[in-house]
Amino acid sequence: MKLLLSLILLMTIALNCCKSFSMGTNKIDYSNIENQVGQQQCFTSSSQLPTSYSSSYVMVSFNGNYPTPSGIQQSSFLESGFVNIDLFGKQLYVDFLFDNGNTKTKGKLWGFGSNSTQYVSVNVNGDDYCFQQPLSYSAPSLEGLKYISDFELGTVQCDMFSVNPGDLGNSSNVGLLVDKSDCSLISGSTENINNTPSGYTLTNYYYYNPSADSSFFQLPSICLNQPNSKQLKLKSSLQLPNVLGNLPF
Repeated sequence: MKLLLSLILLMTIALNCCKSFSMGTNKIDYSNIENQVGQQQCFTSSSQLPTSYSSSYVMVSFNGNYPTPSGIQQSSFLESGFVNIDLFGKQLYVDFLFDNGNTKTKGKLWGFGSNSTQYVSVNVNGDDYCFQQPLSYSAPSLEGLKYISDFELGTVQCDMFSVNPGDLGNSSNVGLLVDKSDCSLISGSTENINNTPSGYTLTNYYYYNPSADSSFFQLPSICLNQPNSKQLKLKSSLQLPNVLGNLPF
């Protein structure tokens, strides 16, 4: 809990500096992009947008807005893991650890746009279970990706963008920082707005790679077997990774 509170404090400080925010292999050649301060360097054309990528991440939410079947609700939690996404082939993989102070869930998710199906594997008391579900994620629309200004994170020169909030609608402002030198993801944030309770979410990306590893899209044997009665009972309370609802692309 102390770790969670410390991370939330760090997140709040970082977000106060950012309040100006009011699924093939990537073939992009960034070698000719000059790191110029004062003008947009990344995503100036659709050909620069990633077609796949992978990254480790840490995500902290303090009362942040999240879409649910009952509408927008607030949630506080710590989540960390690894994402591997092929936007062109419409495939994704997430290895995640979720902790909201009361519940801790470690799991993996595979999503396939070709048959609109996702598989979620979780470990409960040392036993592994896998569930098949309708796909609950889609590639975000990039129409709302807009350049805002330069930003410096430590000594890293970044482009700052506002991002289409997707299922969050007009309840949140969503921002993104990318490294000017190679257009890699650095950090993303959301801020609750429009009369929703105050709240923030911060996601930091580490070891970003502008390509996806296809081996991660292979399902384990446990996900190819018919679920037993205990699996079906657990399915109703399954925790899914929140990071997928906050990815810019």
